[in-house]
Amino acid sequence: MLTDSGVEGEKSSRYHLNDDPGQPVEERMAELGRALALVEAQRHELEHALHMRDESQRQLEAQLEDARLLQSISAMLIDEHSVSDLYQRLVDAATLVMHSDFGSMQRYDAGRDALQLIAHNGLDEESVLFWGWVHAGRATTCGRALQVGRRVTVPDFEACDFIAGSDDLVAFRKAGVKSAQSTPLLTREGRLVGMITTHWTSNHEPPERDLRLLDIVARQAADLIERNTSAETLRRHASDLLDADRYKNEFLATLAHELRNPLAPIRTGLEVLKTSPEQLPHVVSMMDRQLVHMVRLVDDLLDVSRISRGMITLKRAPVELRTIVESAVEASRPAIDAFAHNFNVIMPATPVWLDADATRVAQILNNLLNNAAKYTPSGGTLSLVAEVADHEIAIRVADSGIGIAAEMLPRVFDLFTQVDRSSERSQSGLGVGLALARRLAEMHAGSLAVESAGVQRGSVFTLRLPTVAAPAVTGTDGLAGNAMLPDLPEDGARRILIVDDNEDAAEMMAMLLEELGHVTRVVTDSRTAVDAACDFLPHVALLDIGMPHLNGFEVARAMREQAALEGMCLAAVSGWGTEEDRTLSKNAGIDYHLTKPVMMSEITGLLSARLQ
Repeated sequence: MLTDSGVEGEKSSRYHLNDDPGQPVEERMAELGRALALVEAQRHELEHALHMRDESQRQLEAQLEDARLLQSISAMLIDEHSVSDLYQRLVDAATLVMHSDFGSMQRYDAGRDALQLIAHNGLDEESVLFWGWVHAGRATTCGRALQVGRRVTVPDFEACDFIAGSDDLVAFRKAGVKSAQSTPLLTREGRLVGMITTHWTSNHEPPERDLRLLDIVARQAADLIERNTSAETLRRHASDLLDADRYKNEFLATLAHELRNPLAPIRTGLEVLKTSPEQLPHVVSMMDRQLVHMVRLVDDLLDVSRISRGMITLKRAPVELRTIVESAVEASRPAIDAFAHNFNVIMPATPVWLDADATRVAQILNNLLNNAAKYTPSGGTLSLVAEVADHEIAIRVADSGIGIAAEMLPRVFDLFTQVDRSSERSQSGLGVGLALARRLAEMHAGSLAVESAGVQRGSVFTLRLPTVAAPAVTGTDGLAGNAMLPDLPEDGARRILIVDDNEDAAEMMAMLLEELGHVTRVVTDSRTAVDAACDFLPHVALLDIGMPHLNGFEVARAMREQAALEGMCLAAVSGWGTEEDRTLSKNAGIDYHLTKPVMMSEITGLLSARLQ
């Protein structure tokens, strides 16, 4: 009989041995085999369970190790705010994750569609120079990755089709590098910001685990680079705004100073005339010089503004270089003579022709000569030497003046930059002349450069312009626009209507015209200008443009509609003188566009040319 415990043992086991002595041996052996097989299966299941437990433990330990590594890398990167230092730390992190011998970090330059090496781990100086820039498609993993837009891994450079036979392979051998992988750094929007490359000195294919870790680092790296680059851009922008604000304040202070310089003697001259009328010739001559100086300051500012907006159009024509140089020298002669400088001009023996806007090229040379005169102590030496070479004319304006410090040379042609801001120079200028001169030279497909051996060692400005063949027929000297305007005919008295809301300016113009024998009428309210013209029937109407109520263009159109005013000459007198302004005048029926301040020679020339 079975005991109770025996029954329970039978129930707990799938198989048990039959203790019946009469059972055949074969059956008992078969039963025993089945029991042993069951035990063996249970042993295998137990071993597999133990193996799975160990494998899970190893995976958990590996994941924990990876998590700790990524956490340390994240902490290392987050604590860094300098973009350059961040790049270096990213290289170090990638090298650590990939267990590589070398690492490199490149910044993507969209303008050049190339990668620039900005950080590395373990590369020698020669390698850094050789792979300083890598373009798409170059025989490297990073060049290939840039071309295809995804990670590229090469376990053996010697067996790689796109690297075989290249200069890069030679450089890899020299550096001891045999394999590499390159992973693009993409922002969350998919924009490429850089590339991380790791290199090995043996043939190596990185395992998936390492690549997964690298992908996590790359994802974080791209975000951090974008964040830090944006922050750096904002800081740079803020710095630029502060600089711009400082430059603006300096410019406004300089502008006020430069405008007060000529205004002061003009005002003093007026006081002198009140008490000593006999000084009129001397005072008027002085006022004229100072007014010319003020006009030049304003013209330079307007020219810079027009060029920056692309509103200056060159009036090119064949012109002989000597004509331009003579015009520039004539304009600069007062400044040169005022400082008693020794001045020499050396020109080519044969005529040199340019296809140029003669007025603008003369303006460049005039600016250079005036600067040379102003920044050279009295009795110094100035020269203008022109030489031809390879279809190009090089015009060098040299002086023995104060020179230019080495650190200032790169900034000489920057807008509002002055070499010498010392207070003793009463007419140091606005710092726009050289910037304007270089831009005008470039508009002529030329260049303007400067050299100086240093402070107190003089300077040399070189203007280079392309030359052209001499024209078959020349009917102009290229400077007709600067020629003296003709005088009025002896019997040229005319009726002239002056329309200007500035009463003082209108009355002064009327006074001068009446001194010349003309009959004038002044209108300061543009709304009454047409009626006044129909009553006065002028030969000429001088119209201010910027007036309240009706501007000069509107007045001109209204006058052109009056049959009684047919044949009347209309001339705009405006502070605006761009090509666009002149076009607006022409479209309004205005015959001439004069820019304030208007010289009396321009008025008399207009009358002579139109009304003789």
